[in-house]
Amino acid sequence: MSGQTRSSNGRFAAVFFDLDGTLVSERTGVREARTAVGAKLIELGLYEKPASAFADTVEIVIGGIMEDNDWQWPLWLHAEEWMKRSLAVSGVKVGEDEFRELNRVYRDERSDRAAAIDGWQEVLAAARAHGPIGLITNFNDGAMQREKIRGAGLEGQFDGIYISGEVGVWKPEPGIFEHAAEDLGVAPSDCVHIGNNIQSDVEGAIAAGMQAVLVEEDDRPRPPSLNGDVVWCEDLYGVTNWLQGG
Repeated sequence: MSGQTRSSNGRFAAVFFDLDGTLVSERTGVREARTAVGAKLIELGLYEKPASAFADTVEIVIGGIMEDNDWQWPLWLHAEEWMKRSLAVSGVKVGEDEFRELNRVYRDERSDRAAAIDGWQEVLAAARAHGPIGLITNFNDGAMQREKIRGAGLEGQFDGIYISGEVGVWKPEPGIFEHAAEDLGVAPSDCVHIGNNIQSDVEGAIAAGMQAVLVEEDDRPRPPSLNGDVVWCEDLYGVTNWLQGG
C-alpha cells in the first residue's frame, strides 16, 4: 500500500499497535495452556505429578527470569525457552518429536483461548479516524499469531500485520517499524505506536522516529524511565481518549 495520507481529523498518518498484552490479554488461558502441557506429559508417560504442578513450575521459572530482568519480559523468552527450562527443573527429558508435540499443545490452547482486552473496539475506531491501522508484533510463529488474532475476534481490523518471525526483524530493532510504515506508505515520524513493553514497544518506536504510547493494565505507577515525550495510559480507554485529543 502506498500514498497514504493522514485524515483531516487525525494527528497521525497511521497508528500501529502491539498485540500481546496490548490488544490481546497475555493472561487469559495461559494457566490452562500450561496445564494442558502437563496433561500431555502425563499422557506420554513422562510426568507423574498432577498436570497443574507443571503449570506451577512454569510460573516459578518465568518469575525467576522476570526478576532477573527487572520485571521486563526479555525478547529471547519464547515458549520453547521457558518450556525447556521448566522440563529441566521438573527432571523430565523429552525427545525432539515429543517437544514439538508439547509446543503444539501449548500453542493450540493459547490460540483457542485468545481474548481481546476491554476497550479494543473503541481504541481501533479512534485510531481509524487518523488513518490506516497496523499491527507490529514480536512472535516467531506467524501462523500461530494470526490464529490468535482470529481467535480474539480481531481479524480484518488491520491494514497491515507485521510479525517479527515473518519480517525477519524483532522489536525493538527500528527496522520492523520502518518496514511497517513503508508498507503503508507513510513516514515513521508521522506515526504512533501503542504497546505495553517499554523496551520493545516504546524504545523501539522512538528509535524508528515514531511517537510512542505505553499502555499498562495492572495499576503499576508510571515507570520512572519514561521521558516526558512518551505518553502513558493506564488502559485502552485512556488510549482512546488520547487519540481523540483528550
